[in-house]
Amino acid sequence: MLVWPDLVFVEFISAVLFTITFVILSVLINAPLLNRANTDVTPNPSKAPWYFLNLQELLLHMDKAWAGVLLPTIALGFFAAIPYLDRSREAQGIWFGTKYSVRITIITVVYATLVCGVLVAFDAGDRTKFEYATRWIPSCDNTAQHVGFPCLRDEPGAKHLGIVTTKDFSKRLQFSVPWPDALGTDDGRLDWPRDLDRIPVPFNNVDCCYGSLHLWKGMNLNIPDIMANQVIPLSTIAFFTVLIIYVLFRLGWVRTRRDVFITMFTGVMTAYLVLSLVGSFFRGQGQALIWPWEIKVDPG
Repeated sequence: MLVWPDLVFVEFISAVLFTITFVILSVLINAPLLNRANTDVTPNPSKAPWYFLNLQELLLHMDKAWAGVLLPTIALGFFAAIPYLDRSREAQGIWFGTKYSVRITIITVVYATLVCGVLVAFDAGDRTKFEYATRWIPSCDNTAQHVGFPCLRDEPGAKHLGIVTTKDFSKRLQFSVPWPDALGTDDGRLDWPRDLDRIPVPFNNVDCCYGSLHLWKGMNLNIPDIMANQVIPLSTIAFFTVLIIYVLFRLGWVRTRRDVFITMFTGVMTAYLVLSLVGSFFRGQGQALIWPWEIKVDPG
């Protein structure tokens, strides 16, 4: 097929149709313009451009370094590596070039949409009522020195809630287990999160070198925070990715390396779109999860 007219003509017609549609929408829908921009006042909610809304949504659920830098880099690296990992010339340049690729794509889109929706809802348990599933975990006795079995700390006088967000694993969840004093405790008990929020890294007391650069001097690890913001979210992503590939493999649909890449690519792009839609239409003031018709922008 020739670039002209086969490709350029189709692109031209698509551009014309898009422009006409855009003009019609501009005439019929009143753009929600705000006041003149004021650098001293930040609107609430303040949202990123639409193409970064998925990353802004991720920032609400996990560590900012992973959400803003590492995961996008890994995804882009994966896309760039596909041609080098899948060297088969069979059905090159053909959409859905494997036997079960259509059903793999459809199932993965539905699966990724449901998983993303449920995970977002779980991480806003107070608004979506997902916290009811863990309300059986008792409230902590804030006067006790050691709480023993797992419990959730509530604010004084506040209603007891289950796990509202994954951050509760590092902030509200408490328990203690017997622990030898020789391993860093002085009361025979290891309390979560109190005894694990400042674990010194090796040689963190070394006053080293290069002028004002002290490497990791004084650096400590917050294990509960790492679990809540890194280990749990990343493990969840890995688990659901492996699960769909394994299920499709057991069904006999995933049989080639290209099938695996189709599944992963479809899942990543679906998650990208779902998180963008959530950030666009379901996040209100303070990035709270609300219905689209409840969104109101405070211009300051």
